[in-house]
Amino acid sequence: MAREDAAEQALVHSRRVLVESIEKAIACGLLPSGQVVLVACSGGADSVALAAVAARNGALRAAIGHVDHGLRPESALEAAQVQALAQSLGAPFFVERLEGLQTRGPGLEAAAREARYAALGRLARQAGASVVATAHTRRDQAETLLLRLLRGAGPGALAGVRRRRQLSGGIVLVRPLLDLPRSATEDYCRERGLSFTDDPHNSDPARARARLRRLWPQLLELNPRLEESLAGAADLFGDEDELMRQLAAGADLATAHPALQRRALLEQAAEAGVRPERVHLEQLRQLLAKGSGGLDLPGGRAVLADGHLRFEKKNNYFFSEGGGDRLPAEEVAVPGPGRYSWRSRELSVALGAGQGAVVDLERAPFPWTLRGRRAGDRFRPAGGHTKKVADQWIDARIPQLRRSGLALLEDAQGRIFWVEGLRQGEPLSGAKTAPASFEIR
Repeated sequence: MAREDAAEQALVHSRRVLVESIEKAIACGLLPSGQVVLVACSGGADSVALAAVAARNGALRAAIGHVDHGLRPESALEAAQVQALAQSLGAPFFVERLEGLQTRGPGLEAAAREARYAALGRLARQAGASVVATAHTRRDQAETLLLRLLRGAGPGALAGVRRRRQLSGGIVLVRPLLDLPRSATEDYCRERGLSFTDDPHNSDPARARARLRRLWPQLLELNPRLEESLAGAADLFGDEDELMRQLAAGADLATAHPALQRRALLEQAAEAGVRPERVHLEQLRQLLAKGSGGLDLPGGRAVLADGHLRFEKKNNYFFSEGGGDRLPAEEVAVPGPGRYSWRSRELSVALGAGQGAVVDLERAPFPWTLRGRRAGDRFRPAGGHTKKVADQWIDARIPQLRRSGLALLEDAQGRIFWVEGLRQGEPLSGAKTAPASFEIR
């Protein structure tokens, strides 16, 4: 009897903390009272619980959105189950199915995440919502922080999952359950008789997060309150990150503390679309001490002259073969599958071995950059030697007037792996562990 009473008390507590979390999110403005909020619902316990509590809160106008990744045969059934949940809650339902995603390979999880958030933005506009709410819990926060520590992330990344961030088109993404343990959502679903699914990808050993979850019981032996500790640390990192951002805005690069130098350099580079990594930040600090010079960076270049440091995004210009006019040349970021406009043409990218050229994402990871040639670009075709792109176009007898309009693709490390009109690069040759296909029309 005592055990049953304890279980009942746990269920009551779970219901209370969930309801209070939503009420607090409304009170602080994280969830807009009286406005439509699109609740992203995958069908798992966390999102089912959030959808149910939000739909039953009279201060919210909740709609339910579902993104079907099309990764498994049962995904259509799961979408139908979420639709049935929305109907039972009396909430409008919106769904979008993604095409061409796969379950394995480096970079694919990030590509799926970007595609999912883009779809949620579109669904929010269909629903008339300016806010999308996701059901990330305290465990998600703890796992994210630990994974980023293992990867050697910097202070900004250690702030973990943010409670609020912008999606495209003015849509805001919020996470009202970040202070809740995952067990609270599971208990709530059991108490209310709400069915939920467990995505098998969550236990896929190819995913770092899944491998971490297998180790979680052993980690709890070191600290039974590990989840709380890590989530609390992420909150502290977030506050300090915001302070660093404010201090760096007014810092003198020449005399500032190294920590402020790094943060100011990161902020300035990001504004220009340049992506320095840790080693580049130290090289930039050495450049500041030197007083003049330049440095190539992922996504662009830094130039220090007359005491002024500026960042230049790659390929702001391309040069005609004769060295004459400087003509504008767009540089397009390619974070994952999709369609991308470049000049008067379109690049189509899909996961898997589809139409067009097929590349191995293990050797050419996302994000890619689609651009024209820059002076000094070098490329190594599979089985060949590295040479200047311009010289290879000449060897290939490509007419001079046509060369300035040809496209290149470079990977996340800034390595050119495909050049229009030339033989395939090494990532396009041989067997592909994580294939993706692309064509430009």
